[in-house]
Amino acid sequence: MRLDVQVCGRRVAQLYRERDEYLLKYLQGTAAADFVSLTMPVREEPWRWPRDLHPFFRQNLPEGYLLNIIREEFGPQLDGTDLSLLAVVGGSGIGRVTVTPEGATPGQDLAPLDIAQLLKGKNSTEHFAGLVRRYARASISGMVPKFLAPESADGSQSGPMGKPTLRTRRHIVKGSDESTPYLGFNEFYSMYVLERLDVVPVARTQMSDDGCVLIVERFDVDASGVPSHGLEDACSLLGLPPHEKYATTTEKVLNATRAYLPAARVRVQLEHLGWHLLTNYVVRNADCHAKNISVHYTSLADVGYTPVYDIVTTQAYPRYAANPPGLSIDGRQTWAAGKVLERFFNTRLGIAPRRYAEMVEQLCESAVEVGREVIAASKNEPRWRETAKQMVHAWNDGMSSLRSPKQAARFKGLDLAISEAGFSAPETAQPQGEVIGRSELLAPRGRKR
Repeated sequence: MRLDVQVCGRRVAQLYRERDEYLLKYLQGTAAADFVSLTMPVREEPWRWPRDLHPFFRQNLPEGYLLNIIREEFGPQLDGTDLSLLAVVGGSGIGRVTVTPEGATPGQDLAPLDIAQLLKGKNSTEHFAGLVRRYARASISGMVPKFLAPESADGSQSGPMGKPTLRTRRHIVKGSDESTPYLGFNEFYSMYVLERLDVVPVARTQMSDDGCVLIVERFDVDASGVPSHGLEDACSLLGLPPHEKYATTTEKVLNATRAYLPAARVRVQLEHLGWHLLTNYVVRNADCHAKNISVHYTSLADVGYTPVYDIVTTQAYPRYAANPPGLSIDGRQTWAAGKVLERFFNTRLGIAPRRYAEMVEQLCESAVEVGREVIAASKNEPRWRETAKQMVHAWNDGMSSLRSPKQAARFKGLDLAISEAGFSAPETAQPQGEVIGRSELLAPRGRKR
């Protein structure tokens, strides 16, 4: 089997297997700007990878729930190799690169999804499972239920509160399951802690009325919905397969991504990464792994970190509440990072201790304000109350772990708001919790409700 590889719709290479190796062979005359991956520039010799697909092509292959659905729906077309899986899903993937069977045209023929109806409807687990099955032909990684959605025919359609909701041809639609109830509510507000500060780009999201679904606009497309950006996660840049996304360190992720940042952009981009990392500590997101830190670009001259995505308060769910941060820093994988985190910012990111302290306080102040919004929302919708309670307790823990004991007394937290809401103590973490594995490459800043 041979697959055609396109960059922005231009056929530039072929991908195939030769004995125990996978080969990417650029076509003669391919322009240097039409490279498939930062790690595989255009050259005459093929790029070889032993035993498995090149990491770049594996970065968006479906995992977990979606992979099981695809196996059920397209079993006869799969021969057990990642190459056959890529032949099924690669034509509608994330980023400027598409992969199709030799001679085939990229794209998919699916009925459009009514996003406004999804935001207003009742999104039971069974209903969402049906949607995932319907839109299963999509190259998107991650373990929880999710899928890519094509734009409806009416691009001017409005959703809740009369705001326009459809701006791109495709969205990423993410659902909840039994172990992560109201995940849309959780992720929407967790990401808003950083977004409201307007210091770095954050993925643009909408939450369904029932709090079960999150709609995320892709940031790899232009205003017309045409793929415009290449995207590569740190897992791919490190040469790791997706299942090893936790088997690395923050330092290695930094080195792998920084190597491609243009010199003129390094300082701003490293602070961008700093905001991302700190937010995970504040909201207690244990699922920031090597696939959730990515770069995007239109050329080598503008490589930078993607808008921040996939931030969720994992500590809100007892099954995952005991999990430490997804990536270690200085050999430590603990929420009580203390001076280790500050030293990492200073020595690795070039962010001085004074600036680090300012960033911490800005995020903590934002967490307090958003925490009050979370509590208010749970009063209006009682079914969110338990998730909201767990979230604000987790954020209180996150703020305390970043602030020094001497300073903590001077700054406000969420204790009073928690008490006034009548929230009980958080549920005890279940022992030996699992790590949520999820990653997709999402969309530009902006918040819609």
